[in-house]
Amino acid sequence: MHAYIDETGNTGGRLLDDNQPLFVTAALLTRSDFDKRFGAEVAMIASSISEKEIHANQLGVAKLEELAPAILKVVRKAGPAFFLARVEKKYVMASKIFDTIFDCFENKAVPWQVYNIRPLRIMMVFKLAAILDDELAQQFWNALLEKNEAKARDGMAGFCSALKEHVRHIVDQRSQDIVNDALDWVVANPEGLDFVHQTKIGRKGHMPNMVGFGNLLAGIERQSGIWRRSVEVIKHDRQHEFAPALQFWHDMYANALPGAVNLPFGERLVLRKVFGSKLEISSAQESAGIQIIDAILWLFARTLRGDALPEKCQALLDYVYGRAYQDDFSFAGAGSATEEALKDIYAKPLPADALERARAFQVESEERRLTAMADYAMKKEAAKKLG
Repeated sequence: MHAYIDETGNTGGRLLDDNQPLFVTAALLTRSDFDKRFGAEVAMIASSISEKEIHANQLGVAKLEELAPAILKVVRKAGPAFFLARVEKKYVMASKIFDTIFDCFENKAVPWQVYNIRPLRIMMVFKLAAILDDELAQQFWNALLEKNEAKARDGMAGFCSALKEHVRHIVDQRSQDIVNDALDWVVANPEGLDFVHQTKIGRKGHMPNMVGFGNLLAGIERQSGIWRRSVEVIKHDRQHEFAPALQFWHDMYANALPGAVNLPFGERLVLRKVFGSKLEISSAQESAGIQIIDAILWLFARTLRGDALPEKCQALLDYVYGRAYQDDFSFAGAGSATEEALKDIYAKPLPADALERARAFQVESEERRLTAMADYAMKKEAAKKLG
């Protein structure tokens, strides 16, 4: 199978841009090479309005409305599937803060279950987001993207100190204690976190489009399984700034070890995606498939802003919705998924020994946490004496 990808909403290092709160990506997925089969027809559609290619942002809604029936006709013949995704940048920010500071394998003060049990993780992300303002968020982001290690670690410790002033606004005392312990540990041990990247590719990995790209590859892999066809070529609209990072992450996922890792709460992690595929950084001029997904993405992004579409454009998008897998990396999406995951548990009576087992686990987890903190402090002190 083949995939054709376009994206919009990239603001680079300016993550919190009020004018572009979302990063949006879309993919046209076909069983065969769309460019070879339909390139001539797409060129004819463009030439019908004296254009060399279909580029929605340049055409505007009126001309796209004129072309929509012909585009839909070609798309129907291809028998495709689609992937549509939005990434909410403020949710990326809150998630990055949690993953950077509350990874219990790095921050020894964080209880194991807070980081590893998904519903607890999501709830803590929400609580962190509630006490975060744009100034604090930018302070964190600056530290995360700083390539000088000393400056990065000083910046992260400074962010944690500043965030502590807001922890009292978290609604429950237990969460306040967990967050305060985690922040205090980073202030005292900023060297313990593994977040500093001195390469551009490493720093680009924090951007919303890299988050979206990982989710996109998972969507392509899902469709590959449904069609029982291997992914041959993935064509991504040309992104000069991010092309090396896209290639790096594609190769990492495509060459990861097979098999699944079983995580707590029934979560399964499969790292390998689109095995054997080739990523090509292309352009609309070179790819009819990219032209088609450009038009679809442009319409989808307008609906996310609340814009109404004219009849023929809406018909095209309705066809896409009927054949699309949608991914929503946002507060709303995470909240809905967590509620769905907990629904069955809440619907059943609590087993008689559940509370007893939970208390025993909590005691064991706390003992491991305190031991890990003490061991780290002892090793740090020993290293200080040696050096």
